[in-house]
Amino acid sequence: MSGEEKLNEFLEAIDGWLNCKHLARVNAPDDVGEIINARPEDINTWNSEKCNTSAYRLYAYAEYIECELAKEKNILHWSDSSIWFIISPKLSQYGGQYSKWQEKYFAAVEENPLSKQILVIKNHAEARVRLLEGKSLRIIKMAETLNNLARRK
Repeated sequence: MSGEEKLNEFLEAIDGWLNCKHLARVNAPDDVGEIINARPEDINTWNSEKCNTSAYRLYAYAEYIECELAKEKNILHWSDSSIWFIISPKLSQYGGQYSKWQEKYFAAVEENPLSKQILVIKNHAEARVRLLEGKSLRIIKMAETLNNLARRK
């Protein structure tokens, strides 16, 4: 079984649990890009209702981002623990007693095709986590700004 197949099996198990608990899926709102990229001149013309509606859409988008971030963190944790599970029995074969763990780790990963595939998955997940971290907080700040603007109108 390839690394991608093992990951899909893991993600299906999580999705099954979410469905079993009847937790609602959060979908990305359609018009968020329009709200985020609105010019200040345009926002100033919005009435109170439009500001509140747009703020709600931004809050929904922030929740969507948080769900995606959690999913990517799960993938990152799964891939890291999977690699360690695969290579730990053979780790002592690489390097001497005073070798750094990173040298042993990457030498062991390099020799195992499955761990190499999972390392690629891990690197991609790390990059996605870095992209998503903090984004929901900035979106929430935008929503709060729109809420404050709605109160003034």
